[in-house]
Amino acid sequence: MKQTKINWILGTLAVGAAAVLLDSLILEKYFFKVKNFAIGPNTGDEELRIVLLTDLHFKDALLPQYSRLARKVNQLQPDLILITGDTLDSTGHTPPADAFFQLLDPNVKKVAIPGNNDYRAAPAIDDIRQVYERHNCDFLLNESKAYTLRGHRIMITGLDDLLEGDSNFTAAVQGVGREKHHLLLVHSPLQQEHAKRQLEKLNATRSPGEQLNIGYVFAGHTHGGQVRLPGFVPKLPPKSGGYVNGWYNDTPPYLYVSKGFGTSSLPLRFDARSEVILLRYQV
Repeated sequence: MKQTKINWILGTLAVGAAAVLLDSLILEKYFFKVKNFAIGPNTGDEELRIVLLTDLHFKDALLPQYSRLARKVNQLQPDLILITGDTLDSTGHTPPADAFFQLLDPNVKKVAIPGNNDYRAAPAIDDIRQVYERHNCDFLLNESKAYTLRGHRIMITGLDDLLEGDSNFTAAVQGVGREKHHLLLVHSPLQQEHAKRQLEKLNATRSPGEQLNIGYVFAGHTHGGQVRLPGFVPKLPPKSGGYVNGWYNDTPPYLYVSKGFGTSSLPLRFDARSEVILLRYQV
């Protein structure tokens, strides 16, 4: 009777361990979530569809979950795709990224910034820039650019990476005035604190009509902790600033930190399922 109980306990533990491995190695990476948020000033009856991707972490091959992601992004019919860094893993190569972007609708405008792993990937950051440029994607390094989407002007500011690059908010917004719709892209969520301080200083020198009006900041980098326990995140990457995932800031600019899609260091996720974000920006 005692041996039977021990066998039952061991069997239960084995099944549990197998379930955890299945979830962390396959399910949380392949069966990603699509999160849907209504944002924007909500002053009209029209909305722009913006897809947010981050931390794709392409390595040596285009794995099946990326093809599935591309199909889903196309189904969402975005007006704009935003990519907040780490398209490549630190050991990654550009061919899988190139193959992925070929699967996306070439007519949809894309805007990307670098992440720390993009810089660490051999041989140079310009290689990923060339991939983007082949696929209707602007690569913003401390730059701002205005886009017209279905008749609505939207300003996008993209910062260089905080860890491996030379992030410079002041340079990024040079020549930019007050915009009705202005978004900021960063890779590490801690960057938003640096940017907000510079934003306050800059706006203090401007008249109200010329003050920058950044409504939202979008970031990645954290992977939502990637491997975590309910209510506990053992480790976050440097420059995360304690941000894990989800919405932050009580007043504009509001910050959203995405769990991203790929994995780094460990090839698994637990309690941090991959995600793609659909932002229904009400204009």
